[in-house]
Amino acid sequence: MNARIKLALPLMLATSAALAATGYVSTTANDDMALQSSEAHPYVEPGTRAEDVAAPVTTESTAAPIAEPAIVPAPEVTTYRERSAVTVTAPRPSDDELLRNAVMDRLATDGRLAGRIGVESYRHVVSLTGRVTTTGQIERAETIARSVDGVRDVDNRLTARVGMI
Repeated sequence: MNARIKLALPLMLATSAALAATGYVSTTANDDMALQSSEAHPYVEPGTRAEDVAAPVTTESTAAPIAEPAIVPAPEVTTYRERSAVTVTAPRPSDDELLRNAVMDRLATDGRLAGRIGVESYRHVVSLTGRVTTTGQIERAETIARSVDGVRDVDNRLTARVGMI
């Protein structure tokens, strides 16, 4: 048991010295009186010889004075110039994109067409791809595409589910 105490005491003394140096030691009157009034170290078991125990450490001899924190002035508040509203613009659509959108709108609003029709446009030539129900709808889709202003030609590659060989 004495060996354990001999190993623990230097560790406790080093810890209390480190705490005192950093200012984390409590320096209340009750702690000081308890340390001064105790004749033996508080962690020593009864029956241990006095030569084996070091003198108790008081906070007065090792404690560094705790300095008050300095008052740092607040940084100056800088005001930023208000920005005007942000205007976001998209690239202007090309003529072919406008033609494709117009043909798609016309085909989508026609109630006599049924199926899937893909629309592409390149240099004012509209290409129709996909499948419709009948051969009559193939002709109807081509007529609608030709009726849009700006369309020069229609490449009709539509197929019908019924009536095609």
